[in-house]
Amino acid sequence: MNRSNIIAATILVVIVGYFGLRSLMRGSISSHKEDAAVERDDGAPSAVIETLASEPHMLRILAKGRTEPDKSVTVKAGTTGTVVSTPAIEGKFVKAGTVLCSLDVEARSARVKEAEAQRDSARVSYDASASLAAKGLAPTNQAAAAKAQLDAAEAAVNSAKVELSKTQIRAPFDGIYETRLAEAGDFLAPGQACGVVVDMDPVIVTVQVSESQASKLAVGMSAEALLADGSRFPATLRYVARTASATTRTFMVEAKLETGDAVVPAGVTSQLIIPVGDVPATLISAGLLTLSDSGQLGIRYVDESDTVRFAPLTVVDETPTGTWVTGLPDPARVITLGQDYLSAGVKVKPVAAGGAQP
Repeated sequence: MNRSNIIAATILVVIVGYFGLRSLMRGSISSHKEDAAVERDDGAPSAVIETLASEPHMLRILAKGRTEPDKSVTVKAGTTGTVVSTPAIEGKFVKAGTVLCSLDVEARSARVKEAEAQRDSARVSYDASASLAAKGLAPTNQAAAAKAQLDAAEAAVNSAKVELSKTQIRAPFDGIYETRLAEAGDFLAPGQACGVVVDMDPVIVTVQVSESQASKLAVGMSAEALLADGSRFPATLRYVARTASATTRTFMVEAKLETGDAVVPAGVTSQLIIPVGDVPATLISAGLLTLSDSGQLGIRYVDESDTVRFAPLTVVDETPTGTWVTGLPDPARVITLGQDYLSAGVKVKPVAAGGAQP
């Protein structure tokens, strides 16, 4: 073998050896990586948790409605006539009996005088008949007939006076003359409106509550009304319906407000806040709430065996400091990081929110 062949063979052996050694090294490194990966796969994932305990929390029923007057009446005419004056001023307070609309009396006043004259005549006849009957100079039935005529005359006087009084349409109670519905010159028939009177003392709030909420309420319970402008007033329940609306299946609730000297108009959007008692609840951050695979609202926590569990929750109140819920174990190790990445049934390594192993 010449020198050229020896050099070529040597170079070939070196190259083959180099690549063979490099292949062996790659296999070793890959094996180490796989072992490390297996070790990591076999280890349980960490879960940041926070231990939360329940405490008594005031359960409140929140219902939206509006303010209303205590009473609102459309005052109507009781007889026919032309309106001759409307002395009451819209928007002003009126006492019970204040004239709102005056109708033309026409011949009604004359009828009263005519009835009074007939009554006086019937009284004279009765007195004479009674005197003669007492002396035995006239039959007693004649006196009885005269008495009947006198009673009929008295009734006619009363009827004429009532008819005359109907020409003065008056406020039925103390309140605000809210709206004038008739003007001077209008002709009113019985049942036609003169105006609207509202009683704003007290102002009430009317709301609708669900079937489950209505069973917790009773007349006399304390509440608070929050109006659209931010003002708050103490309130007391004065009416709780026991028959649900046929269309909405809700129950009407009325509460009277203690407004003091404040002026509260009717028709203002309001929220009625009714405390109904303490319940054991847990305060959590609203951001921790999640949904189960079936769409149920709840939260994931770690049980005693360090296994992830899902607890369906009921929200009982929402405050600036957090959300109050029921349905968690007491106490509960709630997962505060990775709620959406850890499935129920997975084993984890709990790590306290501060970083230390619990």
